[in-house]
Formats: sequence, C-alpha cells, structure tokens
Amino acid sequence: MRAEVVSVGTELLLGQIVDTNAAYLAKALSAVGVSVYRRSTVGDNMDRLVAALTTAFADNDIVVTIGGLGPTLDDITREGVAKALGDSLVQDDAIAANLSKFFADRGIPMTESNLRQARVPVHGRAIDNPNGTAPGLLFVKDDKIAICLPGPPNEFIPMVDDFVTPYLLEKTGNRGTIRSRILRVIGMGESSVEQIVKDLMHDDNPTLAPYAKIGEVHLRITARHDTAEQAEELVEERAALVRARLGRLIYGEDNQTLEQAVVSLLLDNGSTVSVAESCSGGLLAKRITDIPGSSRVFPAGLVCYSNAAKEDLAGVNPSTIEKHGAVSHEVAAELAYGVRKRFSTTYGIGITGIAGPDGGTEMKPVGLVFIALADAQGCKVERAHLLGSRSVVRTRAVQTALNLLRLSLLTQRH
Repeated sequence: MRAEVVSVGTELLLGQIVDTNAAYLAKALSAVGVSVYRRSTVGDNMDRLVAALTTAFADNDIVVTIGGLGPTLDDITREGVAKALGDSLVQDDAIAANLSKFFADRGIPMTESNLRQARVPVHGRAIDNPNGTAPGLLFVKDDKIAICLPGPPNEFIPMVDDFVTPYLLEKTGNRGTIRSRILRVIGMGESSVEQIVKDLMHDDNPTLAPYAKIGEVHLRITARHDTAEQAEELVEERAALVRARLGRLIYGEDNQTLEQAVVSLLLDNGSTVSVAESCSGGLLAKRITDIPGSSRVFPAGLVCYSNAAKEDLAGVNPSTIEKHGAVSHEVAAELAYGVRKRFSTTYGIGITGIAGPDGGTEMKPVGLVFIALADAQGCKVERAHLLGSRSVVRTRAVQTALNLLRLSLLTQRH
C-alpha cells in the first residue's frame, strides 16, 4: 500500500512550528509496510487543500492528514477531506454530548463552533482521542482511505500508536514491512564516502543512500521484506559490507551521537578527559556532559577565551602567545597539556581558532582552528580550515576534537 502524508497549517509554512509529527508518522507507516510516496504541507486555504488532497488520493491508497481538526474557522481538514473524496459530514450525537460534558465539567461555556468537532464522515467514523477534544477521523470511500489526526503531539502520537499502526497492520495483513538503519560516519566527506560504497547504492532492496550532516555523513540502509526479521537480515547484510569498507570511520548507528560513542569508550577504557576551549566557547564540554554517566570520565572543562584566561587557567606561556599568536599549533598544544595537568586526566583537549564572522587575516583566515589532544605519550595537533557560519565552525571544531579522542581511545583498546 502507498500513502501520502499531508500536514495542514499555515504556521508550518511560516516556519513557526517544526513538523516533527510527519517524521514520526513516516516511521510508523514504514514499520507496517506502507510506503510513503510523498509528504506535503498545505496552509489553511480550502481550495489549495482540496487540490492537494485530490492529487494525493489519485496517487495513493491512503492519505493521512495531520492538524486542522480543531473548532475554529481555520481548522479545515475534515471539510477538505470530505470534499476531495466526495463524502458528507454529519453530527455524531454521542461526540456532541461528550463535548458538552467536557466543557460543563470545567465550568467553561461551549461555543457553537466546538460542535464542528462532532462532525464525522458518512463513509467512516470518528477515532477516539482520550487526550483532547478533537477526535480523529477515518474515511473509507471508493477504495481510498483517509486518516485525519490532530496536530498537538500529545494527542497525535498516542493516536498513531494506538489506532493507525494496528489499523494498517490489519489492512496490510503484515504482508510486508520496511526496516532502516543509519550508519554514522566521521572523518571523511560525503563524496569520498560515496566513492567507497558506490557499487552498493544501485540495488533496489536494500537501498543505501548518503546524507551530509555537519561534520559527519549518515548512510541510510533501508530494506523491505515479508517480515520484520527478514527485513532486518537484509539490512544487517548490507551494513556488514559497509562496515568492512569504512571500518573505524563508522562511529555509531541510528540515534547514537558522537559524544555518546566517546563517553562509552572512555568508560570502557577507564580513561578521563578534560578540555580547554577558546573559540568553541564550552560547546565541547556541553556535548560531553549531555551524556548520562559523563561525570565519571569528565571532571572539568575550561573556557579560555581571552589570552589572560589561557595563561591563568590553562598555564599557556605568555611568550608562546606573543610569538605564535593565540590561534596557533603551539597554543592549542599548551592548552591541551595545561588542562590535562591541572585536572590529572588521561587526556587533555585544547581548541583555539577564529570562528568568525570577522577577526580573520590573510595568514589566519576565518575558520582556521587548531585542535590538540594530549596524553601521556605526547600531543597531536590538527590544523583545520572549517567552512560555514560561526555556529557551524564551532560545531565542526568540536566534531574534530571528539573524533580525535575517539580514534585514540580505539587505539588504546588494541
């Protein structure tokens, strides 16, 4: 079966709300073997909504709408779906009575517009919503199915889990399911990664596709089969081939973050790390301490933004700054050595650079960053010229620092 997800609301088009519901729904549909053919977003305009829905029904077996089921005039989804399917809406007296009781119990007057939420399709029924006043709607007409869901996530997610998934499993007979996995890659750009796995990207089942992220690349493997177990087997077979080629470039899977992988390695190795940050402004420390259990491996971090702070807090020699400049290989190394010594950790990391948008020179342009990793054996410093906005430069610098630490920890394990 093929489906389209239609999100309804002008606030989505204006960027006032991020549509996380559509992503949640797409995963749920894939899990029960329903292919998502297209996702679209329509504002609160009846003509445009009906046009979008008409196209969606022409191309798909199922259309699932999100939002627009409230009581106000801009909540037009139920009427729009009815028009697109050639169906009619009638008042459900039981729902109307429940609405009246809901407002009466709270001592709130119920307006006439609230009764719009009691209107249900002739060819279909309401879907119970225990978390709100707007029920969902199920339309079944002319071999087409429409499922209308409310927008608030606390109402939407339970309805997906408790109604949409079991309903569609019954409809599909679980004749097919889709499984996906993300392999997270760091230390190589998207085009280079693609060259290594390019021949694995031509198959229809499973599919393999790269996605560029800030400072890393994600490889999505997706497979379809009759059962979840068979689909998972296809995914794992392809993942094994990718792992064999990329090796340590892969740091994790699915939702695992780089900082999670690093903290896990620190815990496994019985190692600790401290950091002295200049241009990254504490972002590295934040990302490490975002991870539960990081207190066992991370005692402290310093933000040494000014030259005086670098000298006073991390022990950087003033003559080093005078001779080489604050943004230099030498200062990064002294930051790493100094913070490691100060907090007696296995590793010390130093970051110094020019995040921009100004402050660069011909010799030291915006985006120039030095990242140092010190341990008992010495210090390794990476020089990087990172592109992007101030925020992106800082993020890429932290990605580089975490990966330096990760690779060192992996080496220590062998």
